[in-house]
Amino acid sequence: MQQSMQEIRFSTHTYNLETIKRAAYRFTGQLAFNFLPEKDSIVCQITPISAADMADIETAINEFKNEVLDQDLRRSIADETATTRNVILAHVFSKTGLQSVE
Repeated sequence: MQQSMQEIRFSTHTYNLETIKRAAYRFTGQLAFNFLPEKDSIVCQITPISAADMADIETAINEFKNEVLDQDLRRSIADETATTRNVILAHVFSKTGLQSVE
């Protein structure tokens, strides 16, 4: 089987490597990934694992791109709500009695 490697270039001004890796992880059953960070971009080399995966690689790549966007939005929302989430968690855990009062 001849493998058909595809490359996608992501701007580092828009996405970070961790976000792209999180998205790639969801596709590791059908695609293999190699990441090449460059100055202003991250080159993502994508290779189908099997012949069946190669037949539908364009669909898989488009789904991967959508997953990168999804993971990036999740990261943004987590960053934006971190303070509120931490206050809520601190309040909840302060009422559990897990900490001893001296």
